[in-house]
Amino acid sequence: MYKRGGYVPEPRKYIELNSLMERIRARIVERGAIGVKGIGRLFRIADDNADNSIDLHNELPKLMNDIGVILNKTELTELERLLDKNGDGTISYDEFLYQMAPPLSEERIKWINKAFDKLDVDGSGLVNIADIQAVHNPKTSELVRMGKTTANQIFANLLQSYDQDGDGTITRDEFIDYYREISPSIDTDEYFATMMQSAWKL
Repeated sequence: MYKRGGYVPEPRKYIELNSLMERIRARIVERGAIGVKGIGRLFRIADDNADNSIDLHNELPKLMNDIGVILNKTELTELERLLDKNGDGTISYDEFLYQMAPPLSEERIKWINKAFDKLDVDGSGLVNIADIQAVHNPKTSELVRMGKTTANQIFANLLQSYDQDGDGTITRDEFIDYYREISPSIDTDEYFATMMQSAWKL
């Protein structure tokens, strides 16, 4: 459970880390900066009826091909089984992204927790835009200096990136999930730590 500075996210029933998932996740890592976010875009393209979910039997094969992972019928059947948590033959966008992103290392979780603890100044477990403003300095952004955006707009964009349910606040799990999505594009734990130290003045 949570201890300030030592929080580890509650396990979300990860799918089995078998060779099939390792292969798919390795392909995501190979895609670098467009990795998980790019796959999210491909998911929405595959979502023919725009209901924020895909049919695992009919739409998953094309999505895997678009990602660059060619699976045979046996592998597709196994992947469907692993992803179909509630037995309705579909998977939502958010759950798909979460299942596809490689798990964070303990070192990366440590730095994410340090950043969140710094932002969560009142210990409420929630962060809002004022908390971010107290730490993050967007005036150093090149876009702000060029007059193409404002500091307030950068803060709004930051909040939108982290705030998955749109309630105006960021939970620790939302903060961790954001970094889990971008983590595949960062090669080493050392560079990840440097990035976090710079971004949040740790």
